[in-house]
Amino acid sequence: MEKSIEGYYKKLDNYYDSNGRLIQYPSKKPMRIIALIKIVEQMDAKKNYTEKEINEIIKLHIAFSDIELIRREMYQYKLLGRLRDGSAYWVEKDWRNTYAEYISEG
Repeated sequence: MEKSIEGYYKKLDNYYDSNGRLIQYPSKKPMRIIALIKIVEQMDAKKNYTEKEINEIIKLHIAFSDIELIRREMYQYKLLGRLRDGSAYWVEKDWRNTYAEYISEG
């Protein structure tokens, strides 16, 4: 799977603008996971965030308007955890182990 992950990283470059913001959410699951990892890596794993703070971080990393899609996907892929009422979000502690094969060494 290592070679194909490298290939996904190369293909994913086409999904970013010159400012490093995601311009389109990929349809292929491995590319989605990599794109979401790039966002979660910018978050403080020791901090609890409000929904508004999470939205602001996502907004900085995407060039399209569907912040809710990205937030929901980050939760569904277990990169983010949240309270049931959505009042607090956090980076899941074990996401690096879960997605170890997707994490770029370079």
